[in-house]
Formats: sequence, structure tokens, C-alpha cells
Amino acid sequence: MAGDILDRFNPKIANLVKLLFTAEDISLHGEKLHIREQKTGSSYPPSTARNLDRFKILIPFAGHTLKWEVIFSEPDLPPDFIFGNHDLDFVPNIQEIQSLIHWDSNDQGSLVSVIKELIQQYKDYQTDLVKQIPRMQFDCDFLVGNEDYNEYEIHLSKGSHQTYDTSTNVNILIKIPVNIESIPPYLIKDNPGEDIACLLVTYNSPEESCHVTPKLFLSPRLERALGGSSSLHIPQWGGQNGSCLMDYLPVINQLLKQKVYQVGSGYNKRKECVSAFLSVFGGSILEYDAETYHNLSLLLKVQGFFCIVHITLSIGFPLDKPVFVFKSIYHESNGVPYSTSYKDYPYSPRWPADQMVDAVRSFLLEKIPEFKESSLSNGKF
Repeated sequence: MAGDILDRFNPKIANLVKLLFTAEDISLHGEKLHIREQKTGSSYPPSTARNLDRFKILIPFAGHTLKWEVIFSEPDLPPDFIFGNHDLDFVPNIQEIQSLIHWDSNDQGSLVSVIKELIQQYKDYQTDLVKQIPRMQFDCDFLVGNEDYNEYEIHLSKGSHQTYDTSTNVNILIKIPVNIESIPPYLIKDNPGEDIACLLVTYNSPEESCHVTPKLFLSPRLERALGGSSSLHIPQWGGQNGSCLMDYLPVINQLLKQKVYQVGSGYNKRKECVSAFLSVFGGSILEYDAETYHNLSLLLKVQGFFCIVHITLSIGFPLDKPVFVFKSIYHESNGVPYSTSYKDYPYSPRWPADQMVDAVRSFLLEKIPEFKESSLSNGKF
């Protein structure tokens, strides 16, 4: 798709537009840009010519999509921009846009650089707009002056008459710092990209009885590592969680830190537990998961009766008890090996791995004879 579009642009312009399809650091959340409504300024263009020289670019910004028009009057000259009816008051300071002042049409990154600088000025413009709302001034000042949360996007949507009314919304998208060094490698090895967590805070009718809705977004790599945004269950805005960004953002930051710790700690606990099983049961181990440490299987003999025991350590281990499935090698039921699942046995998540495995050993010695009788009574050869 991108190649087909580029083949219709003027070659010099196509070289500049190409990077827009792959740039991931323009939007705060890493979302891709999109190009629409490609046109030519030529009055009578040849049907086969590469003559496209203008287009509209869709930029994800603070939960909205900015729609800017980019116009190249000449391939060697910097482009003009039209920002749309909703941003008539947005007038960038051209003298501060260095990539325009030092425009180089031979530099493939020139257009991306200009758009980045324009977005920064647009962010400053939106911040000034939002600060005019008394309810929002404190939160804006906090973001502007805070080093931990200085990466943000902010957008004011006015009502249909471009005035502040009940349909006015303010969106603030804030990047939350996340350190995932303790996350087990298997969760991130096949997921390249950045580790990005962003909180979108929507203020409905900020001039009136403001209703605030927070929503957490994770990059694909971070989402897989932490089990998805929904698994975090972010708290509601207000009350003890805070009714301003200064109070609420640290709550979300701490929540992410705890989740990272839980994932890393759970992995280490499972690994310790499997190592203890290997030490105690040795040659009875049939197989075990040496990457995630979620599963292992034993072949045991008690009172002359052999059976296979499958052990599952869930993502919630050690708070969640291991699940044991006893499987007969002699009998079947409904065409599959006869089996029984056990979840009720002596257990404490506070036990060290060695004590846990010793308790499991005693449990197995007690239950396998019972399973033998059940297999003989209910299974079929």
C-alpha cells in the first residue's frame, strides 16, 4: 500500500514522505501516521506521471487524530501546512522551527523533523488553551514543571460553537516511566519495540461538574509482559487515589512497578520450585518447562502402581496453589487416560520451595494409593 502511494509522488517528495510510514516516535504512544487524500497541484497532469505533491496526514494526538494538509509547491522547497478549521488560532512560530529554516530536500528525515517540531508547538498551544480553564490550570502547571511526567500530549475539544460548554472535553495523554529489567526474557524476546505505558485522562465538561475518566494503554511488548492493560485494574479517579494528576499519577506509577515486580518475582518463585522438584524427585521427572517454569510432569511408582503426575504452576504462583493431575498409565475413561485433579492439600504461599516440595512429596505418597483404587474401580483397560 505504501509503495503504491509513493510511486505516484514526485520522486523527491516521495523520498521525504517514505519515512512517515515507518516513523514510530512522532506519536507519544508509538502509533503510526496515516496519509490520505493525495493530490497534485498540476492543472492538467499526465495520467502516468509521478506528480502527487500534496496530501493530508493523520496524526494520533492525545486520544484524537489531527488532520493536517501538507503542500509542496516545489519539490526542493519546504512544504506549507494547513491545520484545519478547529485550529484556526494555531499559528506556529516559523522562526523557531529549525528544520524549516535549514530545510534540506535531500535529507530524507527533513519532513519528519518539521512535523515533530510542529507537534511540539501544537502541544504548547494546546497547553496554553487548557490552562485558561481554572479547573485545569493546576494539572497543566504540574505537567509542565515535572521531570517524571514531562512527556505528554494535551488536547481541548470545544463544543460545536467553539465555546466552552457541556460538550467541551480535555484529553491528556501522559507517558508513564516503566523499568522492565526484572521481567523474564521469554515474555519479551519475540516482541521488539519500546516499552511504553501511557495514561489517557479525559475531563468531560471541565468548566462544569467535571467527570474524569482515566484509561491505561500499553505498547504490545509491555502488554504481553504484564498480561494486558485489563489485568492491572487501574483505580478510579478521585477519593484516596487523588483528584489531580499530582496525586493520581504516582498511584499508577506504583501500580506498574508492583506489576513488574509480581511478574518477575512469580517467575523466580516458579523457577525455584521446579529446581526443588528436580532435586527431590530426580529421575522421576519426565519433562519440565525450562523456559517459563509453568509445568512439569513426574512418573511415580507407589505400592507397585505407576502413574503420571502433571503439575501446573500458574502465573499467580505462589499465591495460587499448584494444580495436580494424576493420570493412569493402565486405565482409560471415555477414550482417554483415566485422570483426577487435586487442588485441596496442605499449602502455604509463604513456604520456601524446599518445604513446599517436601509437603508435595508427602501428599503424593498419601494420594497415589487412593488414585490407584479409583483407577481400578472406575477406569477400563
